[in-house]
Amino acid sequence: MGLSSSKLRVVSDPRKFVSKLEAADSRDASSWRAYDYVIVGGGTAGCVLASRLSEDPNITVLLIEAGKSNKGNLLMRIPLAFTELFATAVNWKYKTTAQAELNDKRLGCDRGKVLGGSSSINASVYQRCSPLNFAAWVEAGAEGWDAAEMEHYFNKAEKHTPNAEVGNAALHGTSGLSETRYGPFAPISDRFIEAAEAVGVPRISDMNGPDGPAGVSYFAGSVDPHGERSSAATAYLNNTVLARPNLTVAVETMATKVIFDKDESGSPRAVGVLLQQAVDSPIFGVAVKREVILSAGAIATPQLLMLSGIGPASELEKHVIEIVRELPFVGRNLLDHYSAGSLVVRTKPGLTWDHILSPLGGLVALSRWLISGSGPMAGTAAPVGLFVHSKAIHDSPTPDHTALDMTAAPKDQPPNIEIFLAPLIVVNNGSTKIPGKHGFTIGCVAIDPASKGRITLSSKDVWDHPVIDPRYLSDADTQDLRVLVKATRLALRIVRAAPLAGIVQIPEHSEDETTYFWPGDADPDAVSDEALEAWIRRNGQTCWHPTSTAKMGASPKTSVVDPQLRVHGISNLRVVDASV
Repeated sequence: MGLSSSKLRVVSDPRKFVSKLEAADSRDASSWRAYDYVIVGGGTAGCVLASRLSEDPNITVLLIEAGKSNKGNLLMRIPLAFTELFATAVNWKYKTTAQAELNDKRLGCDRGKVLGGSSSINASVYQRCSPLNFAAWVEAGAEGWDAAEMEHYFNKAEKHTPNAEVGNAALHGTSGLSETRYGPFAPISDRFIEAAEAVGVPRISDMNGPDGPAGVSYFAGSVDPHGERSSAATAYLNNTVLARPNLTVAVETMATKVIFDKDESGSPRAVGVLLQQAVDSPIFGVAVKREVILSAGAIATPQLLMLSGIGPASELEKHVIEIVRELPFVGRNLLDHYSAGSLVVRTKPGLTWDHILSPLGGLVALSRWLISGSGPMAGTAAPVGLFVHSKAIHDSPTPDHTALDMTAAPKDQPPNIEIFLAPLIVVNNGSTKIPGKHGFTIGCVAIDPASKGRITLSSKDVWDHPVIDPRYLSDADTQDLRVLVKATRLALRIVRAAPLAGIVQIPEHSEDETTYFWPGDADPDAVSDEALEAWIRRNGQTCWHPTSTAKMGASPKTSVVDPQLRVHGISNLRVVDASV
């Protein structure tokens, strides 16, 4: 039996869960309504924390989300419809600064503004990184973050629905809350894997194995058995959890500042959070008994830290913000996966999902999903991917057309290239339609970026978006650009390998760069590096994976939190999200 909405503790009126303040600068939290834990940000991490902490009935938890509830949003439930959410209110609609290496182009930096955060609006691909990445973390001092420890928690979180034909169920968890599965797949998916094998990429049974994702395989999706998105909100904030009397989930409420006093040693201690619902609305305060946990994400967490007086002294002084604790790396070290953008290839009809882009085809696919939870709408936008190291890619093909020598990849380094397949034509994140054409789209991504950016403040007002400068392709030796050129050339060779060679419809070599089908139409052995570089600069985009703006580390001079995610030099304050 379902729980009535009146029993669910999701509230949008601050008067029901916090204290209204008479003065905006009031910092005496002793009389405010208090909770043991106050979690700022109801995204991927925040939902998990709220659920897990509130399992103890003796602990009170307040989860604060600036966006709305995830309930009642049909598009959010459909895995393949994720780009349709970008123009709606569930997206923060951040923009980067003009990027010098991208012809001064500004890019969208889409993040979820809704319960579940970006897990409610992303591409629903379930992918663990290479164990070598975690080994590097441990080597840098992140005790407790080794691959074996992480695998335990990955499996604990996951509830995988096995597919007898795809994947290795033994590598997945079965009793967690986050649902995953494989499929459905368009016919082009199998052909792409076979073509990648033909140029030297080994097929692996599952991307999530102990040796990491070095090879080509299918991606699992964060999709439940009914064909619906499994987000952090649907998994961890189900109705049973939301009915817990010790958990309050506040939506449409913005945290504007963390409030501090001094602990016994004289160091700052987090004691509460200030809240608002709109620019000119009343100010509210909530006190914390144990910890404030920032889970606002790689963009908003460093912004809130700086607005609260924690960050680079020069940045705080610039905006006349009282310094609570100088931590120079707040907002620094922004890393993101930069993609070369949509590489579109035409094919014969019947192999892709382009039919759903027409009004009639879309209606049929939606009806099928509504009735049975099946069909293309239940699939992910990237069902197939491959991971390789750029050092394994030949600069020119050998006589047998092999493009890779996997033995040349460094054994102590994880792959630095991801190439994924979307089984339909995708231009401008789907906003540009190309009627009457059939094809697929390839994304080439540099997944070990050398370019580092930063988050800074545009003002001392939380309602003003921060300044986001990823500095894409800005590394001194152009490593990221060179990696993407090699990745693009590899993708073109895969397109021309059997069995794709008999399916794709491309000229022998085209130099017409004005069409959406270039460089898919270009011969990988004739197109120049310079032409591909220019295309990558004008066509590229984010993969929506910003991280590391409140990075973990041992020293407060070069990091923001310790391996337990406690903010250096401040008690009762932790950061738990992708920014670490």
